Amino acid sequence: MRIGIVAHWFNRGQGVVARYLRSALDELGHDTFVLARPTRASNRRPAFVDHGDVWDQPEVTEASGFAIRAAEYEQWATAHELDAVFFDQNYQFEEVAALRRRGVRTLGRFVWEAFSPADVAGARDAFDVIYSLTECEQRRYAELGIDSPRVVWGCHPELLAVRPDRVQPPVKLFFPGGFLSKRKPIRPVLRAFADVRDPDLRLVVKAQVPRRGDFLHEMSTRDERVVVIRDDLPTAEHLRLFASCHVCLAPSRWEGLGLHLYEALGFGMPIVTTDIPPMNEVVRSEFNGLLLTPRPTKHVTRSGIPAYDPDRAELVDAIRRLADPGLRAQLSAGALETRERLPWSSTVAGLRTLLETAVPVAATGRP
Repeated sequence: MRIGIVAHWFNRGQGVVARYLRSALDELGHDTFVLARPTRASNRRPAFVDHGDVWDQPEVTEASGFAIRAAEYEQWATAHELDAVFFDQNYQFEEVAALRRRGVRTLGRFVWEAFSPADVAGARDAFDVIYSLTECEQRRYAELGIDSPRVVWGCHPELLAVRPDRVQPPVKLFFPGGFLSKRKPIRPVLRAFADVRDPDLRLVVKAQVPRRGDFLHEMSTRDERVVVIRDDLPTAEHLRLFASCHVCLAPSRWEGLGLHLYEALGFGMPIVTTDIPPMNEVVRSEFNGLLLTPRPTKHVTRSGIPAYDPDRAELVDAIRRLADPGLRAQLSAGALETRERLPWSSTVAGLRTLLETAVPVAATGRP
């Protein structure tokens, strides 16, 4: 089949999911085409699409703007004779529905914390299939009256190709901060780390925000054990940095998919996170990581899903415990075992089944 993908196309969660999705569809023998959706004008990197590094791929068309016109979708789909299109976090229901009415099968997914009951009618009109990547996402759709098939996400071969080069001391805890949104409890993490005075520990904060006179800068200035990396690194360099650390310290107030969890598993790395879904769908406490009791917080998601901070005392204790190489080795073995249970081949197989259901061969005349 000839399949399109509409998503952001740069180093952020949605873009990485789109790139991995494309690799799976290519593996299944489909011809794939990307319509790269530029960021909003208000974004830290306005109207941005990446054309370098791993994003330099054939058949990538840069859309005219974040809000893509129906005619632009249709022209792109017609030019590439598309049978189906995958959309990620796309609320342009009228424009997508227009494409669907032209006979193109439409498949969409949303981060569950952003999809609200008010979106149900428009999404049903726009998409042939609304699919899920996590159990909690699928369950929420069911509560909203949507039958959402699940594709189990796995550890991509790109991750398995990285050979961790870990040297100690120091023991490095990796905090995947990204844009440091409200989802990331950076202040509780920094304060908990400061409470553990072990000189052989380092906290490596990978952020995608410019330097400002912020709390992160203040704490890293005060504690030389806190290392902040703000540069947007090439993919291979970023993965090597992540894999060189000993622990993924990633408590979250909520997550959509949580790509860093699969990255950590791919590197055989213990994970510390909050005991809420979808994190606890991947992490088992005392097996491949440590789960922290969730504490209610003032933050809420756009769809009303509650958000939680990690229990501070437990976070301090987890950081202190993971200085022990014996515990890290035990949890690392569990992470590697979990990696084997979440192979990328399962994701590829799930996408094959999804497409067989959503786009029957009779509808295209092509396998």
